[in-house]
Amino acid sequence: MTLRHLEIFSAVCAQGSFTKAAEKLNMAQPAVSLAIRELETFYAVRLFERMNRRVYLTEAGRTLRQYADTVLSQFRESVEVLRESGAGGFCSFGVHVTLGETRLAGILTRLAAELPEMQVRACVQNSRETERMILQNELDFAVVDNVTVSPHYLVESLREEALAAVCAPEYLPGRDTLTLAELAEERLLLRERGSGTRNSVDGVFQAAGIPVRPVLESVSTAALLACARAGIGITLLPRSLVEADLAAGRLRELAVADGAFRRTYFLVRHRSKYLTGGMRQVLQVVREEIAGR
Repeated sequence: MTLRHLEIFSAVCAQGSFTKAAEKLNMAQPAVSLAIRELETFYAVRLFERMNRRVYLTEAGRTLRQYADTVLSQFRESVEVLRESGAGGFCSFGVHVTLGETRLAGILTRLAAELPEMQVRACVQNSRETERMILQNELDFAVVDNVTVSPHYLVESLREEALAAVCAPEYLPGRDTLTLAELAEERLLLRERGSGTRNSVDGVFQAAGIPVRPVLESVSTAALLACARAGIGITLLPRSLVEADLAAGRLRELAVADGAFRRTYFLVRHRSKYLTGGMRQVLQVVREEIAGR
């Protein structure tokens, strides 16, 4: 058995098909089938069930996948570590959507100026997808605004930010303050489930025992802001995203009498992840750009 066997096995797991795995790996489909048979012979177990032109992992296959993911991840990490020289190397990090829209450009500009030897890749996703990428070693670290309690993570709190309830100037004329119950009855424009912003909003309403039924859910804060400006309803977003609209008079803020919407930004990485010297320098820049302002 070789590392290539595990790479082929991992590709079949990810694609759910020998044919698709072969296309992904630029191999002939019979060669993929042969590699899987050799693995099954080596371990003396059946790894896949074949049904309806798809393959499904057996219990033994699920066990091997855990080991294969670990072995392949550690191999890739060893290449990064051993090939790194000084501050050079590669670093991949993630940020949530709000930071992607407000801080990422500044972070990347500073990294290019201060660490030109580093190859840096940034990814903007909601917190749920970012956590998956951390667990799969697709990111070296990330900044999220909601983190699952897990023994696999090292978590550092960076800063807090308030969320603002904002609407068009003509929406709810004469009303500047609402209770949570009144706010829940309005046309709410909210981020999608799984985002840190949505989790923060839902947490406040749930603590008060108030159900929420938004008329719009979106991964796009630009869409939420556009709808709010058009007078469609009220959106709840981080203050950093709405400051320009408030200053220009395109939106106005509503006070919430009996609730405060806030969220915390966390720096998270896998407990087993080895950070090279270059990765640590990138991490420090990200930490300073977010926590230091």
